[in-house]
This record gives sequence, C-alpha cells and structure tokens, in this order.
Amino acid sequence: MKILAVNGSPNGKGGNTEIILKNFLKGCSKAGSDTETIYLKDKNIHHCRGCFTCWTKTPGKCIYNDDMAEIINKIIECDVIVFATPLYYFTVTGLMKDFMDRSLPIMKGTILEKGQKYFHPGRYRILQPKIVLISNCGFPGKYNFSGLFETFKVMCGGKIDASILCDKCGGLTAYKHNDTLKKLYESFFNALVNAGEEFVTYGYIKSDTQALIESDFVDTKTYIENANRSWIS
Repeated sequence: MKILAVNGSPNGKGGNTEIILKNFLKGCSKAGSDTETIYLKDKNIHHCRGCFTCWTKTPGKCIYNDDMAEIINKIIECDVIVFATPLYYFTVTGLMKDFMDRSLPIMKGTILEKGQKYFHPGRYRILQPKIVLISNCGFPGKYNFSGLFETFKVMCGGKIDASILCDKCGGLTAYKHNDTLKKLYESFFNALVNAGEEFVTYGYIKSDTQALIESDFVDTKTYIENANRSWIS
C-alpha cells in the first residue's frame, strides 16, 4: 500500500502538525505500507487562475510548469492520501488551499449525477484513493474543525475514511524538552501510532483508539491559563 501524506503547515517538519502526522505514519509503516510526505512549504505551487485550461486546451495539464505536476503524478499512483494541515482561521492553511485548487487537472470538466448529487469524474483513475484527514489547533473545542471537515468531505465526494482532529495542541513541539509533557502525551502518541497501524490493517481506526486520541490529555482550564499567559507581553 502506497500512502502519500501532504503536510500543509508553513512550519513543515518543525510544527505540531508534523508530530501528529509522523506518529500516524509510523504506525502505517509498522503495518507494512510505503509512506512518503510532501511538505508544501518547500514546493513551488502557483495560485490557480481559474482559467480551466486544464479542462479545455490541454486536458490534465496546467498552464503552470511548477512542482504541482510531479505531485499529481504521485496522487495518481497512491492508495491513500493523508491531508495534514493545522487549523488556520477555522479552515486550511493558504499552502493547502493552493494545493487543493491546483488539483483541478485530476478531474474532468463534465458534470455527472449520482444519487441526486453532482460531481466531476476523475481523469486518471476509476477508484478514488482512501482519504485520511489530520488537523490540529491551539484552541480548545473540537467544534472548531467543523468547517474544515465539511470542506474535505465535500471535496472527497462525501467520504473521509479516517480523521484525526486534535484541539489544544499548541505545545506539542515542546514535549521533547519537557519531562512533564512527555509523560502527559505518551498515551496520545502511542494512540496515533496504533491508529496508523489499524488503518492500514483494517481500513479504519478502531473506536477505542479514536476515543483515546480525542481524549482531553490537558485540562481545558489549565490549558487556557497557560495559553493566555503566553500572549501577555
């Protein structure tokens, strides 16, 4: 199984998103999958102009000759796509949005109907790859992800095979240097690894593992007090 992860964080390998993604992919590798991560911050991807040349004059080919062409080839070949993005103002980062917009050549311009829903058919493959969504934010409350989740759900034809949405994750990058945080997040990181292994093995994340990932590892009141203190100059 080929798993392609797309990290849309401007912090790349140094961000909270990478920590969550890396542990999930570790589990995928343990289950025998080949994994690759693309860091959008390191790629040259132009904004989509909405010219639809990729649907008309040059079907499947964008007017821009940048890194997106290579990424599309990887998407065509993979079995699973993992979208990983921090929550920026209740949705995806600008990097991830450009990537999503520039994925347009993968589809055809024709409109089809199925079950009172309308969609653009794929240009290169009949079966869509499985979809995993990973996102995190420094704010308490899972409801903050509702807009982001719905965006990916619609984009992926109504189906997301697994999702890992983590609130109160503002301090993950500090855990390596803090023994208290290491102990606090140990079960969380183990659950992420298990989630990756389960997804490859069963095609889904088991409910007990999902529940553990979504647990409150940090007391909300304590988290808010510490977060507010960090913004006081």
